[in-house]
Amino acid sequence: MKKNEYVEAKCIDYTHDGQGIVKIDGFPVFVKNMLIDEVGQIKIIKVLKNYAVGRLIEVYQPHPYREEPRCPLFKQCGGCHLQHISQHGQQDFKTKRVKDTLERIGHCDVDVLPCLMMENPWFYRNKVQVPIGIQNNQLVSGFYKQHSNDIIPMETCYIQNNESNQLVKRARELLQDAKETPYDKVKHTGNIRHILVRTAHTTKETMLIFITYHHQIKNIQIIIQTLQREFPNLQTIVQNINQRHDNVILGNQIKILSGLGYIEDQLLGNTYRISTQSFYQVNPIQVEHLYQKAIEYAQLKSTDEVIDAYCGIGTIALSMAKYVHKVYGVEIVEQAIIDARENAKRNRIDNVELTCQDAGEFMVEFAKKNKHIDVVMVDPPRKGCSPTFLSQVVMLSPDKIVYISCDVATQARDIAYLQEHGYHADICQPVDMFPQSYHIENIVLLVRKV
Repeated sequence: MKKNEYVEAKCIDYTHDGQGIVKIDGFPVFVKNMLIDEVGQIKIIKVLKNYAVGRLIEVYQPHPYREEPRCPLFKQCGGCHLQHISQHGQQDFKTKRVKDTLERIGHCDVDVLPCLMMENPWFYRNKVQVPIGIQNNQLVSGFYKQHSNDIIPMETCYIQNNESNQLVKRARELLQDAKETPYDKVKHTGNIRHILVRTAHTTKETMLIFITYHHQIKNIQIIIQTLQREFPNLQTIVQNINQRHDNVILGNQIKILSGLGYIEDQLLGNTYRISTQSFYQVNPIQVEHLYQKAIEYAQLKSTDEVIDAYCGIGTIALSMAKYVHKVYGVEIVEQAIIDARENAKRNRIDNVELTCQDAGEFMVEFAKKNKHIDVVMVDPPRKGCSPTFLSQVVMLSPDKIVYISCDVATQARDIAYLQEHGYHADICQPVDMFPQSYHIENIVLLVRKV
């Protein structure tokens, strides 16, 4: 097989990120935007030691799940991966991916239910962060082209909510009028790095964040007044100063330019404060289904004592509080715990104890107290749980562990450990929190063996 060679082949499977897999004389070739069982012409564009990469030139036998992507930038932009696949096709792909990963990495033979899909899988994201660049002496906003620092200009993103789309566009225009310059990550010149918007699904409140390299923004008062006049839901405007020279988006310095520096939203009957750096699930409709299902699997009782590890601003902990005797929440991000405590106070919830600490260290100290725990609810970052955390969970020996994850591979790794130490996976429910992308949220209930 050689670069620039044309071949005809049939797609036999998918990679974890939704690329098609074909095999030429047993050698795997990854082909973007090709669906399983499709036959087509492929151009080989890269040949490596263990696999090749191909470009789909023509499909001879399109799969019934194939659809025309809604977004005209789909093939250029890396934000969506599956717009060429129908809703049913995405459900099949995500359900199978979860099942295969749990079996391969977790050695876990568990009943995987069909992925819970979103009724209207468009314009759902409540958080948008877009880089700012310059093309033809005009500021542009959009997303980076895959594997590059080139910005693809974008006016409408079909998975961001409409308020965010309009606010980003208008803010960029006003920065252009003020003769502001974009930050150049190579030369370390210029000022505006990103525009970030957070919106509250229930209250409709909106937060705008200018992420800058310098401490000042030209004509900022005029920009603020104009945006507040044109966007009535805009509750607060914040400047985040980031002088780092890496790819981390948010810096540590914050200036509140207008409003209180946070917005509020409602989730499962509780009200939550969302500040600049608070973690809050990006799909407000699906997150309620996710949490309801997790709470259902926990089978909580009024006498239960529960740990919510990696609790963020307390959304799961406070949602569980009304069902149990006590919830212990732990989170390493200080601002998130400040928000969580404020959220508990605001919702008059007094049976939740919140601690700012590494989850593994917290579990070590908790285990030393010989307290009984009935359920551990865990929703870690993408890297999964630490070995220390897992060992202490086993030591605490709760009846049930409800493991929520945004990365099935690390979840499967952790489940393998838990299954070796007295637990078995009982049921699994994938939830499509990120329609049009290969990302997925997954719930697994683990029960202590009797």
